[in-house]
Amino acid sequence: MGDYGNAMMRNQDAGVQSRVKAQSRANLLQLKLIGQSHPTGLTTNLLKLFEPRAPLEHKPPLEKRKLPAYSGMSQFVSRFAEPGDPEYAPPVPTCETRAEKKDRIRQLKLEEGAAKVAEELQKYDPQNDPNVTGDPYKTLFVARLGYETSEQKVKRDFEAYGPIKRVSVHGKYQYR
Repeated sequence: MGDYGNAMMRNQDAGVQSRVKAQSRANLLQLKLIGQSHPTGLTTNLLKLFEPRAPLEHKPPLEKRKLPAYSGMSQFVSRFAEPGDPEYAPPVPTCETRAEKKDRIRQLKLEEGAAKVAEELQKYDPQNDPNVTGDPYKTLFVARLGYETSEQKVKRDFEAYGPIKRVSVHGKYQYR
């Protein structure tokens, strides 16, 4: 196993203990030397922090400049605005709130839509429309029919109310 004659094998911590003792002796010597070097016991590095600074360089005082004399403002009072003058009160900036903006945009869209309808109404002429056959006052428009609705079914349903000349189902597949 091991050699019992070896000093390290007899006491394994002996080397560690001797190292610790040597360090503590060195620390004690350092503390003694520090105490002898300065009465406060501070090291030289710390003592350098507390050394006084070099005295400040003396500079002569600044020359006083000659400034114009103070005067009152009574000479400018005649230029002030009176309460009745239009420039007396500064203009108040107007800001648009969210609701006002929404109303303005809505009104603008309504006006654009009304202008578009008026323009289309001016262009509308049922007498000259090539897609119209017959009297426009005797025409019936039915909207929102199901996709599976045929022309025969529409004709059959509306014949109960009177004779039908022609049935046309448009836009079956346009709206999705």
